[in-house]
Amino acid sequence: MMNERAVSEVIGFALVFGLIVSTVAIVSVVGFDELEDTRDQEELNNAERAFDVLADNMADIHDSGAPSRATEMNLQSARLQVGQSVTINVTGVNQSGASFPVTFTSQPIVYASGDARLVYSGGAVFRTQDGNGLLLNEPPFLIDSGRVVIPVVQLQHDGEVTSTSGSTVRIRAENSQRQPIHGFAESPTNYERIVVNITAPSPRSGLWMDYLQSQDGVTDCEQPRSDNVRCTIDDPQSVFVSRTLISYAFES
Repeated sequence: MMNERAVSEVIGFALVFGLIVSTVAIVSVVGFDELEDTRDQEELNNAERAFDVLADNMADIHDSGAPSRATEMNLQSARLQVGQSVTINVTGVNQSGASFPVTFTSQPIVYASGDARLVYSGGAVFRTQDGNGLLLNEPPFLIDSGRVVIPVVQLQHDGEVTSTSGSTVRIRAENSQRQPIHGFAESPTNYERIVVNITAPSPRSGLWMDYLQSQDGVTDCEQPRSDNVRCTIDDPQSVFVSRTLISYAFES
């Protein structure tokens, strides 16, 4: 009887001990995953605040004419990189149907962490993840019933480092050129309509479309492709398109 009781107690202890070990392992794994998710979210929130500062610094250049600005960013486990080129085309169409296009190609600044992206492009800040996105900072456009003001912020990467991670990085930006666009500085204007065509990766193209559709002066928008949006402004009274070319580099 004593032997049987001893065996029973050993088996019981082994079962209880195994259950405790399994429970601790499960809690550890789940807790670690939650801790990682919390850390990643906090990093992304910090990066979002840094991109808000970046947008303000860039506005000092394209809006106020500052010669240069620098923005520091702590990357931790993320990457900072030059993004896929974005194209902004503005076309004026006169009463005869003749078209006068002007096109700008820009290299966005991208913060990448997992499948999350923060993007500074065209004077705007976007946040995308899992095929969805938000427009965090609007571009500096003004399109209402009579006026079309489109200050294009054209980014150009200048430097050897196109992608960097794991440290504090400084984004140094310089005003390379700021000028009005010939034929698009008219009040009153001879254009019967203005067509804005933006090519950017999805889902940012859809966010551009949502933004342009929200402007009072935009009469029609369509998305011919997932990476392209085209919007029309009919009967503008005045048109002003300018371009600020901003060169930027990543410095460790």
